[in-house]
Amino acid sequence: MKKIHLILSVFVMLFTACETDFDVNAQWEETTVVYGLLDASDENPLQKIKISKAFLGEMDAYEMAQYADSINFDIDELDVMIYKWGFSEIEDSVSLNAEPTARDGDIFNDNIVVYEFVNEDSFLQKGYEYELVVKNNKSGNVVQSTSKVVGEFSFGGMDDELKFYKPFNPDSTKFTFEKITWDNAKNAAIYQLTVRINYTEGGETLHLDWIHPIEDKENLTLLLGRKFFSFLVANSQPGKQLEVTNSSLVRRFQSIDLFLTAGTADLDTYIKVNEPITGIVQERPQYSNINNGIGLFSSRYSLVKKDELELSDGTKDYVRDNLNLNFQ
Repeated sequence: MKKIHLILSVFVMLFTACETDFDVNAQWEETTVVYGLLDASDENPLQKIKISKAFLGEMDAYEMAQYADSINFDIDELDVMIYKWGFSEIEDSVSLNAEPTARDGDIFNDNIVVYEFVNEDSFLQKGYEYELVVKNNKSGNVVQSTSKVVGEFSFGGMDDELKFYKPFNPDSTKFTFEKITWDNAKNAAIYQLTVRINYTEGGETLHLDWIHPIEDKENLTLLLGRKFFSFLVANSQPGKQLEVTNSSLVRRFQSIDLFLTAGTADLDTYIKVNEPITGIVQERPQYSNINNGIGLFSSRYSLVKKDELELSDGTKDYVRDNLNLNFQ
């Protein structure tokens, strides 16, 4: 009997609590959202950091998201600085400019504000720590984060031809692979390689980007011949399938470019936390390294090997004779 009374008491408390009136839209609190990756490489001298705000109101969220002032601060509302710290003191600093930027919006308004500066006079260097400080001139709110930059590194030695098919090998070894290696990059924890395949189609220069999984162990990745050929068949430029539908279509290989991006441990954690959920537990943990805000302030380094590689004759012949893609 005591157990029955206890259960009834619990139900009474639950229903009483459900009847309590409360306002879903509690008192507004400023929340700054920051996303930025510093890049010390020569490939990206213009540094960009997206700074926006969370929003709350009485209207439908999808409707509010269409208004620019729901997600953007006013142009003159924020002071954004990056300080270069070395040996416990500030050695240099740079002020970021607010640049309204158009984008192809879906849910959110098409206009965002990006804060920019140009990496000049070796401002970004390995061995230093960089502090981002965002001050709101109207509210006095200050947002802060720090990051070290990923240092310079280089590719290991390789031939100037990628040999994915060797016609004179025994059948079991005709499909081969290429090993791409690189040096350690200081402050880097992950690497991602993109192989850009440049070709012409009816006189127009096009390319395909073959993106490889992120590597976080050894400084190497393998380009497998069978996967290369499968990629060519399965992928296309926007609106242009590489399966031949026009018998007069002629394609010619031009060159192969390598793009290798190194990222920090913070970037690695952020990517892993935001990967698609595949398990039974659907709760997603949150990750942010922004003090008094949310988002990510970190670093990457972009290494490029351009117009230095090509496909071997055996590889081109296999594509021409076996894949029906009209490569000549």
